[in-house]
Amino acid sequence: MAEDNLQRLAVDVQGLKKDIENVNNIQGRLDSAIEKLTDVSTSIKSMLAVHEQKISQSEKTEEILFDKVRERGEELDLVYRDLQRDISQTEKRLLLEIKSLKSDINERVGVLEKWRWLILGGAIVVGYILAKNMPAFLSTILS
Repeated sequence: MAEDNLQRLAVDVQGLKKDIENVNNIQGRLDSAIEKLTDVSTSIKSMLAVHEQKISQSEKTEEILFDKVRERGEELDLVYRDLQRDISQTEKRLLLEIKSLKSDINERVGVLEKWRWLILGGAIVVGYILAKNMPAFLSTILS
């Protein structure tokens, strides 16, 4: 029996040794897995830092672009207002010029109408005088 107990103990010790060996094996694998996970975690952290930096640069660039677009919009508004003011001033000047040309043409046409009526009146007077004096004039010429 003592031998039996010893044999059982020896078997149990052998089993425990194998279990310890297996635990050591598993622990070694866990250590390498932890190391790999640590490396992956470090890589992910550095990738996240790079991406975060890129995102912040992108946000800064976007902000600069929006500021530039706003500035250009304000400049365009100013240019548009200036153009509207210039167009309205030009339109007023053109209307004044057209009015002055119209009055000048009306004056000239008025003068021409006066001369026309004077010439027409003069022609009627000359025609009347010739009509009244034509027989006398013809008789003096013919005689």
